[in-house]
Amino acid sequence: MATLLHFIRSLAVALLTGFLLTLAGLGLWLGGLMALNASPVWFISAPFYVHTSRFLAAFGGGDRLEGMIAISSAVGIVFSLIIGFGSYKRRQRSAWHLAVSNVGED
Repeated sequence: MATLLHFIRSLAVALLTGFLLTLAGLGLWLGGLMALNASPVWFISAPFYVHTSRFLAAFGGGDRLEGMIAISSAVGIVFSLIIGFGSYKRRQRSAWHLAVSNVGED
């Protein structure tokens, strides 16, 4: 039972980590572009800002914030699935090593 709780806790931490890192990255990217739009280099950053806004709005049903949350949720879920698969393969590998070491003792 304790192993299952540790596994679920690691998946929850992976989900939260993937979500927050992606949300922070997208927020910093969009915030940086917004800050550059107020600077003398606005003509360089304006197309990036427009395309990023359209991209996020496409995933959010017209709202950039919802698009950021949708993308962050998807990345968090995929990140936790990768962590879960790695845990499964590690457990499978250790069971295989245990079986091989038992064969050699017979």
